[in-house]
Amino acid sequence: MNKKLSKPPIPLLSRRWARVGLIVLFTLSAISNLYAQDEQVNKSQFPQNLNSELRRNTWSIYAEGGLSWATDVWYQNLNAKRSYNQSPAVGGGIDFTIRPWVRVGVEYLWSRYRREQRFSSLNTQEMPVKVYGNYMMNFHNAKLGVQFNFMELWPHRRAQWFNAWMGTGIGYSFIKGNEYGMFFNNTMTQDGRTTPIGNNLIVNNESELSLTGNVRTTNQHEKFNKLFIPTVLHFEADVSRRFTIGLKGEMDWLLSRGGIAPKNYIFGLATIRYNFVSSRAKKLQTYYEGELSVLNDEVNEVQKEAARYRDRADSEASERQRLEQLNADLQQRLLDSENSKSEGKAAIEISHYVQFVNNSASISKDELSHLKHFAAYMRGHQLSVIAEASTPGTTRYNQKLSERRLKHVIKVLLKEGFAKESLHPQIAIGEQDGKPGADGRRVTIKLVK
Repeated sequence: MNKKLSKPPIPLLSRRWARVGLIVLFTLSAISNLYAQDEQVNKSQFPQNLNSELRRNTWSIYAEGGLSWATDVWYQNLNAKRSYNQSPAVGGGIDFTIRPWVRVGVEYLWSRYRREQRFSSLNTQEMPVKVYGNYMMNFHNAKLGVQFNFMELWPHRRAQWFNAWMGTGIGYSFIKGNEYGMFFNNTMTQDGRTTPIGNNLIVNNESELSLTGNVRTTNQHEKFNKLFIPTVLHFEADVSRRFTIGLKGEMDWLLSRGGIAPKNYIFGLATIRYNFVSSRAKKLQTYYEGELSVLNDEVNEVQKEAARYRDRADSEASERQRLEQLNADLQQRLLDSENSKSEGKAAIEISHYVQFVNNSASISKDELSHLKHFAAYMRGHQLSVIAEASTPGTTRYNQKLSERRLKHVIKVLLKEGFAKESLHPQIAIGEQDGKPGADGRRVTIKLVK
């Protein structure tokens, strides 16, 4: 078999490639401008990160179509159509994007390659002579691949809608087709000798002459399967959250191709991808529902805090009113006491008591607040302090309990500015008064006249 091609593939720097490149460039520029405008509008609505939303643990499917080339096919072209150099290619696949910079997937691609032989001159000295040949093979490519997005090498890039993927993998090609040929066979038999009918034919009229001619066609089927290694360069642009378009170039190297399989396949494809992600409306709804939920939580928290402050303000106002009333009563009693002294009458007794719970020497919060206010108004006077305990319990225990109560009250009065000599007498009488109820669990403070 002759493995040499009669016509080389299309040169990479030909005018056709230049036109294709310009069309692709202008298309990508137009898409980028439109998407940049849309992105500016989106930024004013809510924060987004396309890489996080569209390319992190997401599935997508895509369809693709374009042209394919097969190189180093053993069946050479002779006077063939130029269109036989390329063939249509269609397919699709499924990808899973693990992170914005890596994805894996499976793909199926169908195409074919053809070769044609149209002989403009025939060698009539050899029979049979081939006058036409056509070789066509259909191939089905299935592959597993991994791709890496090298646009992610740019940190903090803004144009996340544009991505460039490079990848490889392993594939298997199923190839089946046939070779069709037409052959002429014209011979002359004379004097027992058969020769092809061609130029410089000499016929002897003295002997018997036989002329034979026939046309033969052949249709030989071919079939083989080969592993291949693909390399892919795929440029993609997001036109919406769910749809992505792209241009893809691929070259497949066939392994152990033998003498009949091509050396490699080359593909130029356009792709459209559908991303299984929530729509923009759904994303906006989720985003604003989350924002409203946060705001509602904040409003509820502010309302609760305001209610606590109102309750505290009401409590403090009530306490202030009570203390003002207590202050007025004490002032009135002091005034009455002074008046009584000046008039020689019996003095009005001024006193305050600290109430304790059963079997406790601790001063409650309310009692401590009352004691401090009483101390503030009586500072500068001499006070007597008498502590007692109710009758339940042993006498000795009740005595110790009254002493502890006395000690705690004295400690508070000293902190409020009283001198030790101003707190006299200090007496702990235990259960001497024989009071069994709450009136026996007190420390009584009296103004000494």
